[in-house]
Amino acid sequence: MKTRKIKFTQHPFKDQLFEGLFQFAWGCIKYIPTPLGDPIRSLALRVILKKSQVPALWVRCGIDIWWPRRIEIGVSCINENVFFNGFGGVKIGDYCLLGRGTSFFSGGHIFSDSNVPMISQGLLAKPILVGDDVYFGLNCVILGGVTIASGAVIAAGSVVVSDVPSNAIVAGSPAKILRYRNDLKDDIPY
Repeated sequence: MKTRKIKFTQHPFKDQLFEGLFQFAWGCIKYIPTPLGDPIRSLALRVILKKSQVPALWVRCGIDIWWPRRIEIGVSCINENVFFNGFGGVKIGDYCLLGRGTSFFSGGHIFSDSNVPMISQGLLAKPILVGDDVYFGLNCVILGGVTIASGAVIAAGSVVVSDVPSNAIVAGSPAKILRYRNDLKDDIPY
């Protein structure tokens, strides 16, 4: 196998320093048990995120956050083990329910040039925009470059790779529209 010199993608030192200090501080509070830890985490998010209005009793333990200054969250509920990669920007509206294990990836690796190692090609920033009153079931994955309109329901285990219209119920990998909330006769668990 031919040996190649690899140039790693570097972020500015001040960004790395801030991220390291944030990860240290967040690591000290992210596993404080609920309900004691919720108001502490809520206060920390209000200080560190670009915008946060998450109620004091709805920031559950185990939440991972990268690039916090690029994340905005309205009056919404964040359950356990939610992951935020805010590299490209994440904006979540009001009254959203983020189910346990949901992941938001607003940045990804560039890999289009097969002559250059992927690790040297850099990152691509793709924002995620979420409207108001959106429900994310257990273990959803939301990839960068998508807009999820108000009132949508993202079923458990779904991988969202394209825009979701208002009041749509989507499921699957990749997520596809099953129906719209306006068409429901009875509540169906998703």
